[in-house]
Amino acid sequence: MRSTTAIALAVGLLLSGPGCSTRPTATPDLEFSDTALHEEFAEASVRLYVRRHARLLAVSYAIRTAGTDLCGDAVGPILGIAAWRSNPLFGRPFFEALERIYGVWAGSIAVVAVQPGSPADRAGIRVGDQILNVAGGAIHSDVELFDRAAAFEAGAIPIALLRDEQEIRVAVEPLLACRPEAFIEIGDLMLTDRARGDHFYVTSGFIRFAKTDDELALVVAHELAHRIAGMRVVPGPQVEVRADRLGLYLAARAGYDISIAPGFWDRVAIEQPWSLSDDVEHYGWTRVPPHGYMPSRAAAIPKIVAEIQHKIENGESLQPGKI
Repeated sequence: MRSTTAIALAVGLLLSGPGCSTRPTATPDLEFSDTALHEEFAEASVRLYVRRHARLLAVSYAIRTAGTDLCGDAVGPILGIAAWRSNPLFGRPFFEALERIYGVWAGSIAVVAVQPGSPADRAGIRVGDQILNVAGGAIHSDVELFDRAAAFEAGAIPIALLRDEQEIRVAVEPLLACRPEAFIEIGDLMLTDRARGDHFYVTSGFIRFAKTDDELALVVAHELAHRIAGMRVVPGPQVEVRADRLGLYLAARAGYDISIAPGFWDRVAIEQPWSLSDDVEHYGWTRVPPHGYMPSRAAAIPKIVAEIQHKIENGESLQPGKI
């Protein structure tokens, strides 16, 4: 059936090409005629995005817990979960598949990844659990979930869950870490620096672009550095270099290979030509383009990497000094 569908799509494209004298007058029906194939695609999409959430969670958890003392006032309890709320961009078939696989219904705040060994894991939270409330307060968004947990200061964090149509309650023992959470947003590389309150996005495009977890760690640590140091107030080359410096220390502390940083950011620059100049106004940007100022950064990153590697080789503490 899949080959038949592919042939039909190919024939349709040929018939609608520029060499054809007539063109369709109505929008084609985009519904799959094969229900089983439709469901298969939707379920594959669910599993893909669950894997991406799990990957981002694992990398960000390692960085946030290893760099607690570098995060200043931006410290709070970390749960160790990735949670989802329905996004209209995904569409009904996606959430029907999510319900079939994990029992999660659209509109709920659902756990899609749990970091092994994390406070949430030790408390018994599982993938597919739906978050009803945290510390007695109802939760209406994934951001609210983490903000409410971070604000709780009375010991173990009480969380009410719905699992297999039954409400259960768990108590999550807090572990202090860098507070900003990393969320996935559908988009290309250039959207990565958008914030959600104290938190930040990493786009699906950047997760695909990062070939290894070491590369993804460079992105997460750089954006985390912006959030914890308030480095979005006065943008410029020096701000980006400061974020690179703190971010590389954060990534190295978590055990990631920072020697790849110069080559990785070179790849980003090639992918995003607006980053090839420190003169942002030359490109007519009304705001600073994400991951810009590459000339200044390209000069600084190898020096920062060499500094950190020297400290590691000599058994010195990985403290970046004044940022």
